[in-house]
Amino acid sequence: MSDRDLSEYERMWTTERDQWALFRSGAGYLPILKGDPPKAEVICDEELGQLVVARMFAAGVAVVADPRECQATG
Repeated sequence: MSDRDLSEYERMWTTERDQWALFRSGAGYLPILKGDPPKAEVICDEELGQLVVARMFAAGVAVVADPRECQATG
């Protein structure tokens, strides 16, 4: 992987940070472009995907959970 590969996604945690969220599911995190409908950014390279998610976390991108995983306890 090169720096160029990562730079293609840089907008997700910099200039367009407020337009993105990290969707949390049992499998991990998936970058989601907010909108109606929201759109997933699928990154097929696992190492690159992990780096992108880590940068998004560090920049404070919002994390949203799968509503099926959010169950009230009582």
